[in-house]
Parts: sequence; C-alpha cells; structure tokens
Amino acid sequence: MTTSDTPRLPPFLRRCAAEAAVLLFAGTDLLVELLEGEKERPGPYGLALTVLALAALPWRRRRPVLALVLALPALPAGMQLAPLVALVSAARVLPLVSASLCASVVVGTELLDYLLWHGGPSPASGDVLQALVYCTVFGAAPTAFGQLLRSRARVAEQVLALRQSQERALRSERAVVEEAARAALAREMHDVVGHEMSLVSVRAAALARRAPDADTRREAELIRAVSVRALDEVRHLVRALRGQHPGESGVPLGSRLSDIPLLVEHSGLTVEPVTIAPGDGVYWPATMELAAYRTVQEALTNVLRHGDVGVPVALRVESVDDDTCLVVEVRSAPAPGTNGQAAPVTSGGHGLTGLRERARLLGGALTAGPTPDGSFLLRAAFPAPGHGLMEPERRLPTARTAAARQVRGEMRGEPRPAQARH
Repeated sequence: MTTSDTPRLPPFLRRCAAEAAVLLFAGTDLLVELLEGEKERPGPYGLALTVLALAALPWRRRRPVLALVLALPALPAGMQLAPLVALVSAARVLPLVSASLCASVVVGTELLDYLLWHGGPSPASGDVLQALVYCTVFGAAPTAFGQLLRSRARVAEQVLALRQSQERALRSERAVVEEAARAALAREMHDVVGHEMSLVSVRAAALARRAPDADTRREAELIRAVSVRALDEVRHLVRALRGQHPGESGVPLGSRLSDIPLLVEHSGLTVEPVTIAPGDGVYWPATMELAAYRTVQEALTNVLRHGDVGVPVALRVESVDDDTCLVVEVRSAPAPGTNGQAAPVTSGGHGLTGLRERARLLGGALTAGPTPDGSFLLRAAFPAPGHGLMEPERRLPTARTAAARQVRGEMRGEPRPAQARH
C-alpha cells in the first residue's frame, strides 16, 4: 500500500489527537507527582493551578501570551511541562524581543520558585549561580525552539511565494509565446490560405461571366460562393487567433443548424431524405450547433472524396430524448470497389479525429464506419447541458432514458426497433 492509499483521519480528528497528545505530555509531571505520593506538592492549590494551566494550553495557538500567563502559576506547584509548552507556542508567533521578554518572565518565576523551595533561608552563592544557570537554560531552550519553528515557517512561506512567483512568470512567458505563435499562425493563414482562396473566388467569378453554357456558369458560381464562404471562415479564424471573438463564444456566422440546408445545397451532392428537426423552441448552445454543422460538413466532404456521389446521401439532424440530445446522422454509399472502406484519396486524416474531439469536449460521442447493409454511417450525439449521455446508469430508468439508450444502441450498430421513431 502506498502512502497515498493509507487511510487518514479527518482534519478535526487529527487536531483532537494532536491536542490530546500535547495535554498528555504536559500533564506527565502531574502524574509523576501523584504517583510518588508527595503531599506537599502539588497540594490542592497546586492541583487547581495545574488544571488551569492544562485548560489554557488548547488556546496557545490563538492566544499564546494568555496561555503562557495562565500556565505560569503552575511553576511554583512543580508543574513545568505546561509552561514550557506555552512558552514554545508564544515564541513561535512572537518576534525575538517579545519572545525574550516572555522567557525572562519564565526564568524569573522558575528562579524564585527554586530559591523558595530548595535554597532555604540563606542559600549559598554557588547554589544561587547553579539555579540561575539552570533557570536560564530552562527558559532559553523553549524560546530558541519556538524561534526556530517561527523561522522555518517564514522560510516555508518565502519558498512558497517564490514558487508562486516563478509559476506566474512561467505562465506569463508561456502566454507570450502562445500569443506570438497564434499571431504567426494568423499571419500565415491570412497570407497563404486567404490569398489562395481569393484567387479561387476571383477566377471562379471570371469563369462564371465568360462561360458559354449555363451548366458551367452555375458550377463556377457555386465555386465562387464556396470560396467566399471559406474566406469568411478564414477571417473568423484569424480574428479568433488574434484574440478577437465576434459573436457568441467565437462561433463564426453561418455555422448554425439553420445553415445546414445551404451547406447541403453548395455541396453539389444529391441529399435525400433530409431531416432537420432541432426541436421546437429548443435552445442549443452555439458550440453544439457549430459541432453539428462541422459534423455534416466533414461527412459531406468525405462523401465527395471517398464515397459514391451517384447515390443519394441520407441526412438526419434531430432532437431526441425529449429534446435532451441532438443526433446527427449522415448515411452514404462507399465508392465502387472499396467494400465500404475508404478510397485511396490523399487527405490529412484529421477530419474524423477532430470531430471526435469536438463531441468528447461536449460530453457526447461520434462513431463512423460501414453498416451491415453496405452503407457508410457517421453518427454523432450531443447531450444537452445537464444531461449525461455517457453515464446512463446514473439516471432513473424512465421513458426519457429509454429513448437515450436506443440512440446509444444505434451508435453501437444495434438495429433500431420497428416501432421506434425519433
């Protein structure tokens, strides 16, 4: 078992155990006196003073000087440990001058007690010197120990402050480096991608004007519209990289659920049936709408790259589970001769990875792959805020959760019951 696995007491019980140990240590000399059977000391008054000193010790952290004052009368009663503990606590929080003054009071009290009980009416000078040395050590040692604890605590605070200062400096340096990297990336996107897309847009517009037939003009106009939209996306990304976030949560305009029909139209694919039912009066966060839009966008792009463009694509964007889950489905046919696998088209391979990351950040999930009927299905599910899609066991088995389980079953490739409809 490692140290982290060792069970620990709650803080309150740990404090109680520490206080009990201190009181037991401070009352040791009282137990010794009682067990030896001496009747002169502590006596009734000495016993009362000792109990008062022990009762004052729990206050030594908040009121160390008061605890020391209440513990000092126990010295003439022969109880020395309680005043020593109080002196250590006082020296731990007081500066050196104040701690030395408290030590002088303890030394004087102990010296007076020693001379009265052991010196007799006329003590010898050697006995007085011996008592003075003993009492000085008696008061100086706890004071030095308390000052050592005080210095150690101050050093620990300084080390912690230095570490925090270094962490803040590192965070500031990292922020500067990241800002410079984002600025460099923004410049490259603007200069390279923006320039190339501007050329595409200009040449497509020129082709649309000079094309001899209507089909070519229509295709050129479509290319121009797509390139203009891509330019808007690039400008939004440049503003986001430079720390400028227009709109809600930095979501670009034209990337909402209501913009999916226009995206389908510009794709050039035959998409039917198309079901877009985000729910009546349902508010989906802008980040979720953007994730659904990007999912459809990537799916249609993959169909153009890897699928059979001659077969209609089925699209479904629908609110299910009593408007607590948004489901995106794109079902297409694979390219001829690929058996459901991706065609050998050069691509970055980061599209589906990015979609899975988007879904995971929103608490949802995304699956993509061939189905038993030979088609290729991409399905993403995004739970509404406050509804856990990935942990159904924590929810009550109601009719609402039954629909959610069915959606999750479809994501795993399970057949949908005939009577189910979303």
